[in-house]
Amino acid sequence: MRSLYIASTEGGGGKTTIAVGLCLALRVRGIGTGYFKPVGVAKNGDRDADVAFAAEVLGLTEPLEDLCPVTLDEQALRAMGDVQADAMARIEESYGNVAMAHELVVCDGLGEIWQGRFLRLSGADIVTRLGLETLLVSKFTGTRQLDDVCYTHDVLRKRLLGVVFTMIPETRLEVVEHHYVPFLEENGIRTFGCIPSDACLSAVPVSDIASALRGRFLSGEEWASASAETYLIGAMSADHALRYFERVPKKVVVVGGDREDLIRAALQTPTTALILTGSYVPSDAVLAQARAAKVSVVSVAGDTVAAAEGLRRLFGRLRVHERSKIDRVLQLIEERIDLERLLTALR
Repeated sequence: MRSLYIASTEGGGGKTTIAVGLCLALRVRGIGTGYFKPVGVAKNGDRDADVAFAAEVLGLTEPLEDLCPVTLDEQALRAMGDVQADAMARIEESYGNVAMAHELVVCDGLGEIWQGRFLRLSGADIVTRLGLETLLVSKFTGTRQLDDVCYTHDVLRKRLLGVVFTMIPETRLEVVEHHYVPFLEENGIRTFGCIPSDACLSAVPVSDIASALRGRFLSGEEWASASAETYLIGAMSADHALRYFERVPKKVVVVGGDREDLIRAALQTPTTALILTGSYVPSDAVLAQARAAKVSVVSVAGDTVAAAEGLRRLFGRLRVHERSKIDRVLQLIEERIDLERLLTALR
């Protein structure tokens, strides 16, 4: 039985996306592959959302308590001593239960490899304790990420098989492939894949946007399940705005609620939702135009800068908790990750 721990240098880089996608890709190759998340994160005693999603997509039959034996939440913090005493033992037991049923187990780490260190439950701790081989997922951040990759290699040594770069802007893909990858290879760190940014996988449902910004629907809540792939800020003349908005489809437009000229301009272009700042409510005529275009309209209390910052955080990560995205995940892994080289290294 072989196992592969998926670690990451920072949250939002697609670690769970890679973990679930690898499970699917390896199953296509006839390898009985299971999923395990030693430590999850949740609020109010809930289960880790990544685990529930993976269990559904992969058709896992193991109890959720085995798939994710330890959850970091406020309750765990209050009982810090007790958690630290028996958590690793529970992880080892559950890992053994999952591993018995599969040829290979893909282990999904926390958002960052050092997360959970205060309880001795970080990715580095678990990899060492369970003797797991590790694949590092590194979200593109520029040359700073080379520090993260090299430092992780220094800590894990032979346990680190190599790295997969994710969310690389198209304009930086050549730099990563022709400069970062050779540099790391010269320093004993293999690169198994370079995955460019993908608007489909980063798309965010309007319902999630409204929730994150604490907004309320003024119109079009029935289209809240529609997803936007990016966002634009409306803060210019109406004529300029129309040309600006026309260039980008499947977008959310953030605009001051009192700027009906910009709101109408956005509604003339392929727009998924409008975020109106300042708690303004536009005229009935504007809301009717939005309904005719099937565009959701959400009002938020904050200003445009605050709304834009909230959207930046939402769109700056891979999001795959929708089954419709799974085929795209599998396609990217098949096209952009050298699975044969990875399996050879894992042997």
